Amino acid sequence: MASSARCLCIMYHYVGDRQGGPTGGVRGLTAAEFAEQVDALCEVAAPIDWPTFAAWRRGQATIPNPSFLLTFDDGLSDHVETVMPILDARDIRGLFFVPTACVLEHRLATAHQIHLLIGELGTDRLALEIDRGLTREGYTVDTADLADADRIYAYETPDRARLKYLLHCALPIDLRNEIVERLFTEHVGAPSAFAMRWYLSRDEVRILQNNGHTIGGHGHAHEPLGRLPIEEQIEDFTRCARGLSGLLGRADRPFAYPFGNMNDDVRRSCANAGFVNGFTTRSGWIDASAGAHELARVDTIHAADFLEKELACKEA
Repeated sequence: MASSARCLCIMYHYVGDRQGGPTGGVRGLTAAEFAEQVDALCEVAAPIDWPTFAAWRRGQATIPNPSFLLTFDDGLSDHVETVMPILDARDIRGLFFVPTACVLEHRLATAHQIHLLIGELGTDRLALEIDRGLTREGYTVDTADLADADRIYAYETPDRARLKYLLHCALPIDLRNEIVERLFTEHVGAPSAFAMRWYLSRDEVRILQNNGHTIGGHGHAHEPLGRLPIEEQIEDFTRCARGLSGLLGRADRPFAYPFGNMNDDVRRSCANAGFVNGFTTRSGWIDASAGAHELARVDTIHAADFLEKELACKEA
């Protein structure tokens, strides 16, 4: 195995052509933009699938240098409707991370309720509605708790960055979930009904796997695992692992931490639940020495910078 070999894992969420309504405000790549980026990647690196990646990590295979692996979070219906045909046409196999409550129980993740509410109401009005809900509950936000918002959500406007950070990282999870679900029901509709068309069906998950793509875990309830008590972390990992095994059969599977939220306890819980790799949202290349449960991924919005640097190195 060449010690200098390295792999770039690209992270995607929404891929599709949306117009109007709450989905119209959801940010992501169009089908054309995604296809263009995949083709650009293929010009400077070689696509590999997760079984090849895993064998390389075990020292049982070599990979082209550089290589790339495409990963897709959240179990969205986009991934079979838009992504799979583009990948299959290029004979590329992806890695799809599924939150089991969303797919198996038709539970609309709070993170997606937030994205859709922003699309429906806009940032300013949603922020006002959240503030009203917190006031009713007697909860006061300390502005110091939002100090990291602009760094974490550097690609967002300052107002939207602070709103997303407040909801994803700062508020107590139970309080946030209660307020967001109430607003979603009032302004968009029943979360469970929306979930049935927002996520992959059980059959679609099986289709992805049968087409040679890999299905990994993305939590059960799609919560930031590092913010949960250790007992709840373990339960979430266990339910995710059991749900995937029940749907697809027993197999070695990787995991992607929702929100990239990970610490030592989360890593241990991930490994103990049987997931052989854990992928973060920390940006960078992966080499043979990287920790099995702290693997880097590059968000699609930063992939162009990595491609540009790779091209520059090839031309130097």
